[in-house]
Amino acid sequence: MMTVTLSVYALARGLNGVISVAQGTEVSIEPMGVGLTLAPGQILDPLNDLIEQFSSVLLAASASLGIQQIILFLSDQAFLRIAIATLALIAAASYFLAKTSQQHTPVFLKTVLFLSILRLLIPVSVMASATVHELLASQREEAVIVLEQTQNEVETLSEQQQKKSKGWFNSLKGQLDIEAKLQQVREQADRAVKAAVYLLAEFVLLMLFIPLLTLWLLFKFTVHVYQIKF
Repeated sequence: MMTVTLSVYALARGLNGVISVAQGTEVSIEPMGVGLTLAPGQILDPLNDLIEQFSSVLLAASASLGIQQIILFLSDQAFLRIAIATLALIAAASYFLAKTSQQHTPVFLKTVLFLSILRLLIPVSVMASATVHELLASQREEAVIVLEQTQNEVETLSEQQQKKSKGWFNSLKGQLDIEAKLQQVREQADRAVKAAVYLLAEFVLLMLFIPLLTLWLLFKFTVHVYQIKF
């Protein structure tokens, strides 16, 4: 999941870069002596704004995955298993042998339960995210392909602008060619917007919503177990 997130982030930043180059390029056309200046990259403004926001979400998603990775590592350390086992033994001893005041027994039991749930909740959350991540693999790959095609289209447009702005456009035919290319890029940009929105929804769901839901469940569980009142 981390690899996919970082690869999509790299793709988004690359697309943002080529759009920025296209937006800064203008083509001067003089068909039949009439001056005309085109900035084809301007049609990509909505997509560029969306990609910038998408990149920010991907950074947050990467951070979320990194935090989960750290928690998974810490939850499997020996000291936590030893702490849970020790508290469980103390709770059992206080209950069956009555050598410890009975009023402390519920505290020990609650602590054991809390630490056990804490140790298992994050792995379960990660497994749920990974399962959904695999189920959505084909749709995600299709959306990524659309973004890659868009990047190639914009790069091609920028190259053609740079070449034709040097003197190719002296006829009405040249103007029609660039307008046809602009229409093609506009349609590709519309598909890219839909793909970016889909990817945005998927990463928000898997890397942000599910972890936040897990934290909320942990909070509610803690309040219930320790009977915390606000």
